[in-house]
Amino acid sequence: MSDSGASGDGNAQQGKPAGWWRWGWPLLLLGLGGAVPLLVWLGWSAISSSSDGTEVGAPISPAAPGYEAFVDPTPTLLLIHANGDRLHGVALLVLTDPGVEGAVLMVPSETRTSNGRLSDRWASSAVAGVADSVAELLGFRPGETQVVDDDGWAALAAAVAPVAVSSPVPLLGPDGQTLFGTGALLAAADVGPYLAGRSPGESPLVGLSRHVSFWQAWLSQVAESTEPDVIPGETDRGMGRFARSLVAGEFLITAVGEGAADSGEVVLDPADTAFLVSEVVPFRLSASQARSPGVRLLDGVGDPELTKAAARELSRAGARITRIGNAAEFGWETTKVAYHDSGFAPHAEAYRDALGIGSVAAEEFPEPAVGITVTFGADFFQLLAKEE
Repeated sequence: MSDSGASGDGNAQQGKPAGWWRWGWPLLLLGLGGAVPLLVWLGWSAISSSSDGTEVGAPISPAAPGYEAFVDPTPTLLLIHANGDRLHGVALLVLTDPGVEGAVLMVPSETRTSNGRLSDRWASSAVAGVADSVAELLGFRPGETQVVDDDGWAALAAAVAPVAVSSPVPLLGPDGQTLFGTGALLAAADVGPYLAGRSPGESPLVGLSRHVSFWQAWLSQVAESTEPDVIPGETDRGMGRFARSLVAGEFLITAVGEGAADSGEVVLDPADTAFLVSEVVPFRLSASQARSPGVRLLDGVGDPELTKAAARELSRAGARITRIGNAAEFGWETTKVAYHDSGFAPHAEAYRDALGIGSVAAEEFPEPAVGITVTFGADFFQLLAKEE
């Protein structure tokens, strides 16, 4: 696990959760504004080792020309913390590459949606309402959803409790008394109330700093534990899978939000949110599949590292990558972005611009599910070399 969100800087230390918040919270409290460090590693390694994805056509080596695989969506879990009709918080757990890279993105319950706050959506429509609103806010629908109440959090934390939390801000009671200080040892039964608590007059984003602190402390202790059942429940789904996978690699913990209005609402900046999501969830199911064409990404050079870079740039531009593989022959000199429906021409232009190189052309393709094929060539490598 990394000591910060900068997973691409090569200085990450195994066994330590991301610690970016020690310097980043002042920026967050000033409005975030996209200042969080971002994960940039993408899931090509899983495809190239044949551990993920479904092969297209006859089985061949992932390194061979002509190899293609359907891309499985990046695993995501929407964790909802609520008691009765009160929503306390939402966290999105992401396995960018299971066991290697991941993220925890937290969305305050006061976040504004087109149908009111998330807390209002929970009170009126429970899981379905919150899931729909999160899909609207983040631009994709999480693959799994799990709801935990205070008792559920106590069960999740029991194996490693007490959890030693170091928070930038204490949790105060209604009369200003300190319920939990900046340094607190949380018994298992304390975890739910700690995450649900809010000091009088406190901004939602300030309160969320305690959530960041808890997640860092808890996942760190989970990583150090030798208990076989450190996370209760199944190991192939839900928190049993996601928490174990997160602590096996590097992960980012951050809040999604811009600022709190006078009403106490948190507003998400669409551009910043989309950028963050594209970094940590490279392969996702769009909240509306009609928004963008399916993209087939092919390596025309024979270098998987270039595929990572190309996928990163396309994901940032909003591309919905559904297939990934190699061109029928290597040795491509020029990158080509081919659209297979005239309506996708603007998308093709945008993806070419995102790559910073190449040509755009209309080209027939027999499968309607693929709207655009991107084949990168040696010019893309040359461009990256210049940028370095």
